[in-house]
Amino acid sequence: MTGRFEWKVALRYLRSNRRSRTLSLQTIISVSGVTVGVAALMATLAVMTGFQHKLRSKILGINSHIVLTDGRGIPISRPEVLIARIKGTPGITHVAPFILGQAMLSADKIVSGSVLRGIDPGAEKSVTSLDRYMIRGRLSDLVPSKKPARPGIILGKDLADRLNLGLGDSVDVISPNGTPSAFGLIPKIRHFSVVGIFKSGLYEYDNTLALLSLPDAARFLGLPAGSVSGLEIQVTHIMKASEIARSLSDRLGYPYWPRSWLQMNKNLFSALFLEKTVMFVILVLIVLVASFNIVSTLTMIVMDKGKEIAILKTMGATQRQIRRIFMIDGLLIGVVGTVLGLPIGYLICFMLEHFYRLPNDVYFVSHIPVIIRASDILAVSFSAIGISFLATLYPATQASSLDPIQALRYE
Repeated sequence: MTGRFEWKVALRYLRSNRRSRTLSLQTIISVSGVTVGVAALMATLAVMTGFQHKLRSKILGINSHIVLTDGRGIPISRPEVLIARIKGTPGITHVAPFILGQAMLSADKIVSGSVLRGIDPGAEKSVTSLDRYMIRGRLSDLVPSKKPARPGIILGKDLADRLNLGLGDSVDVISPNGTPSAFGLIPKIRHFSVVGIFKSGLYEYDNTLALLSLPDAARFLGLPAGSVSGLEIQVTHIMKASEIARSLSDRLGYPYWPRSWLQMNKNLFSALFLEKTVMFVILVLIVLVASFNIVSTLTMIVMDKGKEIAILKTMGATQRQIRRIFMIDGLLIGVVGTVLGLPIGYLICFMLEHFYRLPNDVYFVSHIPVIIRASDILAVSFSAIGISFLATLYPATQASSLDPIQALRYE
């Protein structure tokens, strides 16, 4: 008895009958179950990975990899000295200052809350992708080409639409702090001209963010001359941002507080990771259900081929060889189902990505993003084949323990 014999017998048991070369209906159903489970699992993981990647790229398009602020909540004075120290840190490529504050925007009796961000248009291009999201105007338009001129402001598309503003329109920016006077605090109002509109695709930013130049933001928010709210830092490898942030913290010490994009969006990406994990577990259950078909198929084969198994044992086949025959059957079903399911899953991903469109006013992408990773393919394949193998243990043990005397008694 050799391994070749076991494979030959295993293949014969999967056929509809001894003389036919076609697979039995039970075998086809078992393979189909694994195929559907693998295709669904692969397509789901690819779509969720694509959404994670797309969301991450959108967030990093608006924000830098690391944000450094003063832990005491006060402005950073002489930022150029700090920038010179930071640029010597390994892994850091660019640094840009920024100013952050809040204000109310008013136009044609319509008022809306806004987050003001003061930026240096030239340096901002090296740490974020805001310039790429501009649908009207440019970041450089924040700096007026001729003096005197009304200071410029760039608005998110949803914010501009709600205020009914376009390029060249005037908008009043109202500070919540107010200005001291003989009559107490009075609202501090400045007139700005809309010089640009951006659209990132993320509602949180498009609906609230307004960009000013650094000098205009400092004057309006009342910051000391030359002071900024913090520094935006770009690194070479985004997945090492947290490690570099810790290195910066150790190097600069108190009161500086560097935070990576992962730390600032920890809850969001933790929820996405948990969702992907839960979906993987749920869809693995589809393969688990398909394994019940494998168990029933092999159990029916054991019952149907009891006489043949008994004859094999009387001819010298060992329990180990009989057990291996049915394990080979289960593995073949799992492998064939996986091999068929992977290209079907890829086809589903291709159709979702190229033929299914999403409404732009609801989602931040116009089509379903799909990313197929080798790690996901391996996880799906090993899960399907592993479950298929485990499904063979009971029927294989049942077949190997068959008593040939009892099986042949009534034949």
